[in-house]
Amino acid sequence: ALGATLRAAREARGWTLDEVERVVRIRAKYLAALEAGDLDALPSPLQARGFLRNYAQHLGLDPAQALSQLNEALQPARPGRGLARLRPRAKTEKGASSPVAAAAAMPAPSAASTPFGALRRVRRLFTPDVIIALIVLAIIAGFFTWGGSRLASTVFGQSQLTQTPELIGPTATPSPTIIANITATFTQPPPDVQFSNVQLALIIEQRTFVRVTVDGAVKFDGLLMPQDRQDYVGQNLIEVTTGNGAGVRVMLNQRDLGPMGDTAEVVTRQYLPGGMITVTPTITFTPSNTAPPTDTPSPTATLTVTPTVKPTQTKKP
Repeated sequence: ALGATLRAAREARGWTLDEVERVVRIRAKYLAALEAGDLDALPSPLQARGFLRNYAQHLGLDPAQALSQLNEALQPARPGRGLARLRPRAKTEKGASSPVAAAAAMPAPSAASTPFGALRRVRRLFTPDVIIALIVLAIIAGFFTWGGSRLASTVFGQSQLTQTPELIGPTATPSPTIIANITATFTQPPPDVQFSNVQLALIIEQRTFVRVTVDGAVKFDGLLMPQDRQDYVGQNLIEVTTGNGAGVRVMLNQRDLGPMGDTAEVVTRQYLPGGMITVTPTITFTPSNTAPPTDTPSPTATLTVTPTVKPTQTKKP
């Protein structure tokens, strides 16, 4: 028998069940169940095959032959048939069967006839592998149920939105009613926001010279480059003078007034809370035209004749 073969191979090597447990990582009670042929003590048929394969290989036996004998024992041809094959037959030295051997040779009672048969069958059915598989199936079923409900609600909602309109028969077309004395009403645009001060922003787009005076005080007087920005706040008046009107864009009280003038144009403007004033610039940023120098006539020589009086001779006495 398979169980006797396993026990004989282990005892021939002088191993105990605890020693084998530490090597093959199988609990000693399962090894004892394999040697005794008690398949009900094993967790499941699948794990029983794995235990037997590792145990037979460790003992130096043929795992395939051992599994073949186990499969024959697991065949449900006759209750207790497999267990009888696995249990070793014990005989006395005289050849007569002992009471223990006779009891072992007797067919084992079926699972249904034992008090714990139903419990063992349930434990064999609900193995860890089966429990994990049931959990995975429950998760998948829950996912599809949840997704199906959302899909159904979406489709149902769309079907309500896209219902086929009912066909309505032709109705009488009402005659147009002429309304006389229609008076058009004019809606005034909202008034502009009134500012109590002057908020001025200078956005430089071209290289230019700028002078800024805020309430009579000069705040800036110099050269600005493109992408520069100057912000000023005045109570009454901000005056800006530039030598390149196209290079300075003005924002007055959050309104874009555009460039101050044309390219290379000298412009001076005064900005008030309510608007702006263009004044004549008093500063010239370009050199004035100077008359070319004239040739200076060279001096001419003048001949002047001065008469000379000859001295008179004095007679000696």
